[in-house]
Amino acid sequence: MGIQVVNEKLVHRIEEVARQVRRTPEQVITEAMRVYEEQLQADDGTPFWSAIIGLGASGEADVAARDEEILLAEVDPIRGWSVLHDEERHSG
Repeated sequence: MGIQVVNEKLVHRIEEVARQVRRTPEQVITEAMRVYEEQLQADDGTPFWSAIIGLGASGEADVAARDEEILLAEVDPIRGWSVLHDEERHSG
């Protein structure tokens, strides 16, 4: 099987890297593929976005609809983000 790279900039980059590391372009590509495959295995094949879905889940379904209300209640205009609990916030 032969693979031909038609992107001239990519070919020049591969050739430059090959010169720098004193290898053939084929060896550079082989090493790049090995590193790529190792990364896929390390990531367990799970795409990044799939891995982070739900990390900030609050259990509240209407957060997007209430965003301004929530920000007004949670952010102090002088001190910034508030960490007060509901009962502390409503008591004064």
